[in-house]
Amino acid sequence: MNSLRRLFLPVAAVLVYATAPSVLHAQKQILPLTRALQQETLRVAADRPLLSGFHGILSPRHWIGLNPATAVNPRLLERKVLAQFPRRVSPRHAFPGKQQIDAVIFDLDGTLLDSLSAWEHSGSNFLRTQGIVPPPGLDEELAKMSLLDGARLLKKRFHLPQPPEEILRLTLEPIRRHYYEDIQPKPGVLSLLQRLHAQGIKLCVATASDRELTEAALKRTGLLPYFDFILTCDEAGAGKRNPAVYQLARQKLGTPLERTLVVEDALYALQTARSAGFATAAISEPHAAKDQPALKETADYYFLSFLQCQLEK
Repeated sequence: MNSLRRLFLPVAAVLVYATAPSVLHAQKQILPLTRALQQETLRVAADRPLLSGFHGILSPRHWIGLNPATAVNPRLLERKVLAQFPRRVSPRHAFPGKQQIDAVIFDLDGTLLDSLSAWEHSGSNFLRTQGIVPPPGLDEELAKMSLLDGARLLKKRFHLPQPPEEILRLTLEPIRRHYYEDIQPKPGVLSLLQRLHAQGIKLCVATASDRELTEAALKRTGLLPYFDFILTCDEAGAGKRNPAVYQLARQKLGTPLERTLVVEDALYALQTARSAGFATAAISEPHAAKDQPALKETADYYFLSFLQCQLEK
């Protein structure tokens, strides 16, 4: 650490991940230098080529510096700094392990299960059974809500006679069979869960889907035993534009916020979790191809497939 301080003192430079907890951590752990230095204005400073070997840290926007100087050997600087931040900076293909996290909150559809195709146009299809032409963008709007909130929206906006609970039941009916019969885990999921479980990392599911369908699919595919519990957005009282489902899940897990990882495929949900202070990992999903650049920019970890994941030691 003394050599690291000597490295930074002449140039007053350090690169850290751009979240408030990390900045605080850096000030306390790496830069207990001078009050003036700690109060320097933070600004963006990064060299993309230096970061090409790291997942999740793919944009200069994610890095901040204190008067970065060019006199320092950049690769030496990179190695020294990254050594101090195993929590936020992951080598390519590395999924955080027991030294970095105590628990993982997994999304279900599009993350654990290859199931998004079953939900395509579900709201619009229901409206058509009621003789109503659905407006453009409706399904995208419903996807960001809890199931019951979506049913309430349909009832109010389209003046439907059924109560929200019946609307939800009718909407789920064509989807139900897929969860009981044919939806499969995404590639690499089972192996990843087995390795996380073997390390003693707590696991749970936080989903906007229906509890019955969630349990049915996880039990049929052999994934259910690896999870401490399932929590739905309806049970938390809000969709994933609100962090309630993640916060309640963490409370049930009993783990510190900074050591609880949220894994999502949806950009809006990942943004919600990150804004609430969680570490985040994103898994690529073909149904959200247009969001992949933003997911890479937003997530602490980003993976094209769980097949590529190796747990950090």
